[in-house]
Amino acid sequence: MSQRDELLTQLRESRPLAPAELRDHVRRIAESTAAPPRHGIRWRRALLVAVPVAAAVAGAAILFPGGKSKPVAVPPELAYRPPASRSAKAFHGSAASAAPAAQAALPAPAPNRVQRITTTLELRLPNTQAVSDATKQAVAITHALGGYPKSLNVDAQGRTGYATLVLRIPKQNVQRAVSRLSELGTIVGENVQIQDIQAQVDATARKIARLEARLTYWQSQPASTEVEQHVAALTAQIAKLRRSRASTIHAASYATVSVQMTTRPAPAPVHKGRGPLHDLGVAFRWLGIGAVYVLALAAPFVLVGALVWLVLRAVRRRRENELLSST
Repeated sequence: MSQRDELLTQLRESRPLAPAELRDHVRRIAESTAAPPRHGIRWRRALLVAVPVAAAVAGAAILFPGGKSKPVAVPPELAYRPPASRSAKAFHGSAASAAPAAQAALPAPAPNRVQRITTTLELRLPNTQAVSDATKQAVAITHALGGYPKSLNVDAQGRTGYATLVLRIPKQNVQRAVSRLSELGTIVGENVQIQDIQAQVDATARKIARLEARLTYWQSQPASTEVEQHVAALTAQIAKLRRSRASTIHAASYATVSVQMTTRPAPAPVHKGRGPLHDLGVAFRWLGIGAVYVLALAAPFVLVGALVWLVLRAVRRRRENELLSST
């Protein structure tokens, strides 16, 4: 063993202690240079947790912008949409603005089927006098085709006028009615709906046949109070079903044509032009979206790293305090 190794061995075995004055001096230096307590450590830790959580929520909002849409049940009806070259945009209930069309289109109703036909026309006219004249012509057309006006609501006194007509026209004449009514103004909206209710009518007819068979059975029984009650009840039920079936067939034999007239012009389409800084705005937008994605994906790692750093810092401070207290 060399002299250097022997000297190191002796130093390790001896473990000399520093004088008390030196230890007190080192302790005073450590206390004077110790960092003051940070009152803001709480809000900083809260910030370290809140920022990743907020980023994760923002990323989830971008990745999943909306909930799943629920399937909508389709009613048992055939909704007709006129061709784009002939009519404007179809609408339901309320008026729909679109490019003017020359004449409304309507499919031919099935003669051997019970169908409910509902059509709506929105016409634009030049002035209130034209609205008044077109209303009179529409009523005349309805009477000429065997129909009748169900309701009329006309206002042609001010600068702008309107008229809402609900007409009932025989099903076999509805095509001619729509064709003639569409010539009263410029078509800006059209909607046609055809609902087939033949299955409903047939089901009622089968139920009536079953009840009639039961009625025949009870009528063949010997007379008694019970038999009379059954016969009376079945007779009333059959009569009620027959009236309901006849009313349904009669109502379906007339088509409902709603005509809405107005003098207000269709709103002009608004074309939004692109300014000189449009592309720059799009670029910043995509940069912001990318930053949110990166922040959302890196948030868990940043949070874990911050927690590890806090733990290591607390352990290091604890060791320093133990070292100082032991010396």
